[in-house]
Amino acid sequence: MKKITTIQNLLTYITYLTEILPLIFCVLFYKKLNTKALKVFFIYTILLTFLVLLGLITLYILKSRQTYLLITKLYYISEYCFFAIFLHLIFNNSLAKKIVFYSIFPFLLISISSYFISSNSIYSNYPLLIEFLAFIIFIIYFFYEKMNIIVEYPLYQSISFWICMGFFIYFTGNFFVFLFINSSKEKLFISQMKFIYSFVTICKNVLLCVAFLATEKVESKDDILHIPSDLDLDSFNPKTTLN
Repeated sequence: MKKITTIQNLLTYITYLTEILPLIFCVLFYKKLNTKALKVFFIYTILLTFLVLLGLITLYILKSRQTYLLITKLYYISEYCFFAIFLHLIFNNSLAKKIVFYSIFPFLLISISSYFISSNSIYSNYPLLIEFLAFIIFIIYFFYEKMNIIVEYPLYQSISFWICMGFFIYFTGNFFVFLFINSSKEKLFISQMKFIYSFVTICKNVLLCVAFLATEKVESKDDILHIPSDLDLDSFNPKTTLN
C-alpha cells in the first residue's frame, strides 16, 4: 500500500507540473496565437496556472483544505467560462455560438448554488459533471461542423483541433471518474480513480502542448463548401449507349 501511495503522490506532482506546460508552450509559440480564440486560450492558461500554483501553496504549505477546495471550484468555473468562449469563437454556426456562450450563465448559477448548499469540507461533483457532459456535446459538434468545411490542409494540422481533442479526451476520460468516485470509500478504489484522473489529465496537457506544433489558419468564407442550388447534373444510366 505504501508503494501505491508513493506512486500516487508522484503522479499527483507530475499532474500539477503538466498543468503549467500549456502556458509555457503558449509563450514559446506566441507568434502562432493569430486568432481571438487562441488569445483567449492564452489567457486561460495564465489564469489556470495561477490557480494551480495557488492551490499547491494552500494545500501543501498553508495546509488549508477548505481554501484549497474553494480554489478548486474557481479553477473549474474559470475552465468552463474560458473554454466556452474559446468554442464560441471557433464555431461557425451563429446558433451554436449563442448556445455555448450563454451556457456560461446557468453554469455559474449552478456552481454558486452548489457552493452554498454543499459542505465546505467536500467538493460537489454535480457542476463538474454538467460541465464535462456539456463540453463533450459541444466538442462533438465542433468536429461535425469542421467536417463540412473545406480547408487547404487537413483539420489535424490546426491548433484548435488538437486543443479540442485534448479537452475531449479529458472530459470523456474523467466523466465517469467524478461520477463514481464518491460511490465507494475503499482506499484502493479511490486510488484507482485518482490514477485514472492523473493519467487522463496528463494526456490532455501533453496534447495541448503538441497543439502548438501545428499552425492555425484563419478561415475565410471561401473555405466553406458551397453547392449551387440550380446545379443540374445529368442522371447516370449505365444502359445508355452512345450512337
